[in-house]
Amino acid sequence: MQDIADEAILGVATIFRYFPRKEQLIVAVASDIVQSEVLVFSDIIRGEGTCYDKLGRLFDSLVFFQQVESQQSSKLIEAFECYVAMSKSPLEDIEMYHSNYQQIISLCAELAELGKKDGSVRNDANVVETINTMINVFGNFSKKTAMLNGIEAFQTKVDEAEQFNILKNIFLDHLKP
Repeated sequence: MQDIADEAILGVATIFRYFPRKEQLIVAVASDIVQSEVLVFSDIIRGEGTCYDKLGRLFDSLVFFQQVESQQSSKLIEAFECYVAMSKSPLEDIEMYHSNYQQIISLCAELAELGKKDGSVRNDANVVETINTMINVFGNFSKKTAMLNGIEAFQTKVDEAEQFNILKNIFLDHLKP
């Protein structure tokens, strides 16, 4: 906590006043990262275009985990989610993280409803579940590749950008009417 206080140019007592437990600080940081994703999703989903167009832009936005300045956030979220999964009891303030994550799910449902209305995606399957699954898989793939970026043992023979394009095209082709 002292390192955090030093980095923030605050006293450690100030940090503990707002975050009495280290886990609360970690949850707050993870929630902040997800909230930034919510803002990106919201801008795209509530912007111009068809459902199909917006979905393509969402996939492109999820590649942001690969950007150098976002790789630390990707690593933190990946570690945070593993920690939560292995915790024996729920983390204090975890509702804040879940609430932000739920906003992404709601935005994807909003996008699916647009797809039903504008006809830009197929409607013979459950569009809400399909879009949520695709966003989840694409986002997890992006976080995982960002986390392993630069570690030679985990590099594949396929360029990461090409892998993203392949996955994006598979998903978009599946949704074409």
